[in-house]
Amino acid sequence: MMANRLDTGTRAEAAAASRFVDLSQTFYDGMPGVRRRAADGGWKEETVRLRIARARSESAAGFESTDVSFPTAVATYIDAPYCRYAEKRDIAGLSLEDVILPGIVVDCRGVGARETATISLLPESSLTGRAVLFHFGWDKHWATARYDEHPAIGSDVVDRLIADGAKLMGVDTGSADAPGTTMAPTHSRLLERDIVISENLVGLGLLLNKPFRFFAVPIKARGATSMSVRAFAELL
Repeated sequence: MMANRLDTGTRAEAAAASRFVDLSQTFYDGMPGVRRRAADGGWKEETVRLRIARARSESAAGFESTDVSFPTAVATYIDAPYCRYAEKRDIAGLSLEDVILPGIVVDCRGVGARETATISLLPESSLTGRAVLFHFGWDKHWATARYDEHPAIGSDVVDRLIADGAKLMGVDTGSADAPGTTMAPTHSRLLERDIVISENLVGLGLLLNKPFRFFAVPIKARGATSMSVRAFAELL
């Protein structure tokens, strides 16, 4: 928790001095990962594994190189429609216009653990073509048990995003769906309409009531359902 508070403070100071705001969790070896059901019925966590591939002592010029393996839905990441629908676009199929968008932050700080954000929180202005980012302030619980008790996005919110033609929805939680949900209705409905989803965002409070452009650009990975990104905002 101390490291998270320091990161938040550093991020706030950087935002004051720059027109760019970093919205990404740090990607590192052994970081909080993805819990999956194992064959024996138990749970296992898949995470980032970053290793030295060649040490500086092995290089005549003193270079070091690394190898990394990771589940693609780790750290701050986006889901492509292919994540849910085999016939739809994968990560490589996303255009830059899908992941670089005018953004808006919805203040959801009054929504508590396992509660649901409703349509009453959305602004009256149009969400057409926007990245709509939901600020629960849940990033402060990162790497704690409480992070898994996150709020969720309500079905009426999804209705509005689809009706308005939003292009991306983002949250500062581990999932837009309720904890323990197996059918993931929010993911299913948004991805069916080609609305990309970004999760595990941080620092959204720095963008409240400010005009900005949102960036969540992944590597161009063919066949990937999701991918970690360096998400950030450019203040306008």
